[in-house]
Amino acid sequence: MKRLLDRHQLKVWVSVLLLAAAIIVVFNIVGQHEVIFGWISRFFWVIAPFVWGFLVAYVLNIPRERLEGLLERWGRGWVLKRRRGLSVALIYVILIAVIWIFSYFFFPAVYENVMSLVNILPSLFQQIQTFLYDLEASEMIPFIDFAAIANVLTFEDFDAIQFFGGIFTGDTFTNLVEGVGSFFSFLFRFVLTLISSVYFMAEGRRVRTATKRLFKTLLPIKVYEPVVKYGREINHYFKRYIYCQVLDAFILGTIMVIVLSIIGVDYGIALGVMLGFANLIPMFGAIIGTIAAFIVIVVTDGLTLGIISGIVMLVIQQVDANFIFPRLIGGSMKVSPLLVIIGIAIGSAYQGVIGMIIAIPIVTVVRNIIDDLLVYINAKKAQKSMEV
Repeated sequence: MKRLLDRHQLKVWVSVLLLAAAIIVVFNIVGQHEVIFGWISRFFWVIAPFVWGFLVAYVLNIPRERLEGLLERWGRGWVLKRRRGLSVALIYVILIAVIWIFSYFFFPAVYENVMSLVNILPSLFQQIQTFLYDLEASEMIPFIDFAAIANVLTFEDFDAIQFFGGIFTGDTFTNLVEGVGSFFSFLFRFVLTLISSVYFMAEGRRVRTATKRLFKTLLPIKVYEPVVKYGREINHYFKRYIYCQVLDAFILGTIMVIVLSIIGVDYGIALGVMLGFANLIPMFGAIIGTIAAFIVIVVTDGLTLGIISGIVMLVIQQVDANFIFPRLIGGSMKVSPLLVIIGIAIGSAYQGVIGMIIAIPIVTVVRNIIDDLLVYINAKKAQKSMEV
């Protein structure tokens, strides 16, 4: 009996049916995209505390490893056997103690200073407007429309910052109930984040081993080895960079608070803290923070103290950039300034401030990958030329 379809025709029809089924599935997905995106969004909302827990554990694991090394060196008996668990517990005890000390001794002064600065912002805006209008009237720089800039800096635009008074607008009871529900939801997710970070640190070796086994099973050996190699580099650079950047920001912020307070800047504490946080952003953070602090000091304390403070801030920034930070980071992460600027621009476009902060370690790893790839290609060319 003659077959209705030979093998080739059967393959063609199966391919056509599979393509039709795929088209139907795609159309259904497009038609139900809101439901599907809702499921995806819900999934990410559910796992968000665990992601944050992993990030918290990753950051806290940097000092924890150093603490575990000290326990391994000096510990004996039970302490030596339980050094990992003890180091995790000690890190959280130290963190809670630091938060308490900061909240009890330092936070009230910072809060008072910041609120005082916030309260004078309307008059600060008005003084900046007056200064810009005077520049426009003097025609000192005719190609810049200072009046247009001044018109943007209106207090009506600034009212967005004064959002506290609008929290209970509308149905007060409904807002109160929603606020309480949101608070308990946030509290639950915060506790879940904290607990998951503890387990991520305590089970870090097992998680790392399981991940390596999974990659080794799924990936070919030629792919697995580079993944492990560059994964270790990423881990090393991120840990070193985060540790050094946070420590450098703390050192710079502390120096700025002390120096600005000594020379008599009214809002030296708030501006010093702001400069410390701004220093977390590579290259541009220090520049933007210094310019903003200079403007505030000039308006609130006068031009003379503003110039003195500007010179002092520039000197401290230069000492930090050329002596303190290079000593902390070492020579392993020296990257071309052009690559850093490109990395910061790409990072800010996709992940905002976080992308700008992590740009340098990512650029460093990408540079290493490109260097290794060029070495491999040149070695292959040299090998082929020798065979010829």
